[in-house]
Amino acid sequence: MPIEMRCTGCGQMLRVADEHAGKKARCPGCGTIAEVPFSGSVLQPLGEPSSPFSDGYSSAAEVNPFADRPEVAANPYAPPSAPTIGPSGFGRPHRGGLVLTFGIVGILCCMPFGIAAWVMGASDLSEIRAGRMDPSGESTTRVGMILGMVSVGFAILWVLVNVGLFAVGAAR
Repeated sequence: MPIEMRCTGCGQMLRVADEHAGKKARCPGCGTIAEVPFSGSVLQPLGEPSSPFSDGYSSAAEVNPFADRPEVAANPYAPPSAPTIGPSGFGRPHRGGLVLTFGIVGILCCMPFGIAAWVMGASDLSEIRAGRMDPSGESTTRVGMILGMVSVGFAILWVLVNVGLFAVGAAR
């Protein structure tokens, strides 16, 4: 049977497996670290505090400053929380500008940049769809990837035309 406890930081009701009794746990809501009580522990006042810094409770008991507040149920329809590393709350910032630049340079002069734009764009779009990359650069990344694909197509067409011209010249 899981141990139920309230977070001392936000008051959220938490359920923790029995094997974690006596260990420290982090609240998924606010990040507060609290000690998981043993399954039968209850708040036990010790009487008057012996010092102004004592809370009047035994050290093994859990102190809950939110005991008088009603329990708030978690929203079952809330989206899963994304890691908050980047400035917008997503794991990594997008590279849409770089992919677009590589696509343009690939079309203008250098086919390896087109290949790089195609590969980076496909990778970044899958990361954006998975929620691990900032989605604000999705359209820029998509345009850069398409330009990279076009530049690779032009390069293949150029190679085929040159091979054909070489074959015609060799046949004469």
